[in-house]
Amino acid sequence: MDASMQSTELTGSFTAAAWDKIAPIMAEIEVLPLLQRLSDGTLPPEIFRHYILQDALYLKHYARCLAIVAAKAPDNAQVLRFLGSAQKAITVEQGLHAGFLTQFGISSADVTLAEPSPAGFAYTNFLLATAYHSSYAVALSSILPCFWIYWHVGEAIKNRPVIEGNAFQAWINTYGDPQFAAGAREVIALTDIAARAASPVERAQMTDVFVRASQYEWMFWDSAWRQETWPV
Repeated sequence: MDASMQSTELTGSFTAAAWDKIAPIMAEIEVLPLLQRLSDGTLPPEIFRHYILQDALYLKHYARCLAIVAAKAPDNAQVLRFLGSAQKAITVEQGLHAGFLTQFGISSADVTLAEPSPAGFAYTNFLLATAYHSSYAVALSSILPCFWIYWHVGEAIKNRPVIEGNAFQAWINTYGDPQFAAGAREVIALTDIAARAASPVERAQMTDVFVRASQYEWMFWDSAWRQETWPV
């Protein structure tokens, strides 16, 4: 199932409306140079190296956000479903990182010593603050874009002609993988369940953090393309 079709299948749901709201952001994400060049195999290795290092740092914090969100779930069924879907995504991404870190000559010491970019630092701190200080529904909505947007992008690139010898094919395969898609679909479903029980004010907050996290997704990829560092 193509991730871009989710809003059609979820017509009338909270997530369908949220996905429609970020349409302008998604249009900008889909034409990002990093993703275009990754898709056709022409992304400079030093840019990908910067990106995968930043992504490894991001995942470390994102995993903690998922744990916080799970702890706030209102019942055991949602705790278990959320932990299961989160585990699928984390396992897939960790496997991807391990392969690419080796392929591009990045050591564990490099990851330990790496400094988060301004965009990465801002994004993870936004997610952690939202997870700590917001309700389950709002926190869940803030972590959803990472699942959903990566699924959407992975599916879109996967459906393009395969470029022989593309050094980044494993990245494409990972985010177009059915296991990752299953995790994303489950988090979408959980977000809709949470939204149905939320107050109007809470639903508005859910939309706000969903949009903000989607903006940060664009910023993260754009900053990697520019190999962003701290200006001072």
